[in-house]
Amino acid sequence: MSGDEDYFQAADGLQIRWCYRPAPATDSRGTIVLLNGRTEYLEKYAETMADLNRRGWSAYSMDWRGQGLSDRLTANRLKGHVGRFRDYLEDLDRFVDLVRRHGAAGPFILMGHSMGGHIGLRFLRERRHPFIAAVVTSPMIDIELPAVPRRLLRGYVRAAVRLGFDQAYVPSGAAYVKKDRRFSDNPLTSDRERFQRRLDEIAANPRLALGGVTYGWLDAAFRSIERILAPGFARGLDLPLLIVRAAEDRIVSRAAQKHFCRRAPNCRLVDVPAARHELLVETDACRQVFWQAFDCFTDGLNAGHCAAQPPSGGDPGRHNRLN
Repeated sequence: MSGDEDYFQAADGLQIRWCYRPAPATDSRGTIVLLNGRTEYLEKYAETMADLNRRGWSAYSMDWRGQGLSDRLTANRLKGHVGRFRDYLEDLDRFVDLVRRHGAAGPFILMGHSMGGHIGLRFLRERRHPFIAAVVTSPMIDIELPAVPRRLLRGYVRAAVRLGFDQAYVPSGAAYVKKDRRFSDNPLTSDRERFQRRLDEIAANPRLALGGVTYGWLDAAFRSIERILAPGFARGLDLPLLIVRAAEDRIVSRAAQKHFCRRAPNCRLVDVPAARHELLVETDACRQVFWQAFDCFTDGLNAGHCAAQPPSGGDPGRHNRLN
């Protein structure tokens, strides 16, 4: 990957890894700030950033604290841990400031996947920012839960944190283990080649690996989800927003995504048939549906409309509407 790669210092002293991939100077349309999901890292999005560059968008991205090659938060670096989602927001605040000081050209669009989409939506709603629009794939508006009443599970997690188990794995959590390397029935992608690419990246640099979440992370996620699900949150997010859902998602709630988009005043919702959670590392056919929606959306920001037909499985009313 060509471009810059470095670290910046978070408010609490952690080192956060980031990168920049420029679009051709003769074909620049603006800047995308790309926020990846939990467990992810810069190398995993090399293909996506190259796709953005070919479309004329320069791309900036970062490894969230506690994952990738950014500083980890526990002695066991495989534990997915954070104490509060506000720390993610503060890191993103510093990163966006860095992007602007780095000389990035506008317009600026925020793009986020899963947890990155969740953090991005909170950032757009709660912080000052330069973004004119946002694109989120499989955003973590809410998570799919086991067959346990939410109130009971929420109370159990909160109690575990208060009892000092905040850095312990939740019962379903584990280190990066054999099941994470098994393609069959994985919930992330139906593309075997791209699935294997992730395994090869981690084999080449085992420091990229990350396991399951801690009670602390899950408690922080529940608190942040409660904030984003509040009725006034989506209604106050008035910039153009594209939400792209994976039809076969088992990680995050598709119903919550649809409900959020209905509340947001300028939101378009598109479904990708047959796709699992990680839309940007799915099959070529699934990725083509995403990029068609992306191009239609970003072109429409300038043209004032979206002339393309909705992809199969999308919501025609929302896909064609630019409020």
